[in-house]
Amino acid sequence: MYHYTESGLPNVYLVNGFTVETLDGEEYTSIDDMNGLHKTIANAIIDSPKPLTHQEFRFLRIEMNVSQKTLGTRFGVTEQTIARYEKGESSIPRTTDAALRSLYMESQQKNNPVSYFLDLLADTEAQAAAQSIQLKLEEVDDHWSVAA
Repeated sequence: MYHYTESGLPNVYLVNGFTVETLDGEEYTSIDDMNGLHKTIANAIIDSPKPLTHQEFRFLRIEMNVSQKTLGTRFGVTEQTIARYEKGESSIPRTTDAALRSLYMESQQKNNPVSYFLDLLADTEAQAAAQSIQLKLEEVDDHWSVAA
């Protein structure tokens, strides 16, 4: 078996699907169908009922080809918070765990509504922070409503 540490995960072993060659006294390992292997690893992570580890969190983010900054924006946190999740310095909230799993699953499909809505929320928060919004209310017939 080959301990596939290149994934960044400590628990991945390959039974086959790899070739070991020795060139000039150095051993080199090549992996067959690297993309398929990474999709299979990601799906095993997604299907696991246990909370994501910091290594799994990082693996999924990298597989989606999303920066810490972009993911932080989508989740409404700083990129440093994402980095702390990935380093194991902060625990990953269950909602963030579930959202990342959903984002990964939908990244494998053509449309990505979770990403779309997270981006929309992030844009709305940024716009709200940039401008002060007045909420005008009025009482009409003994109940409150938003004034036109």
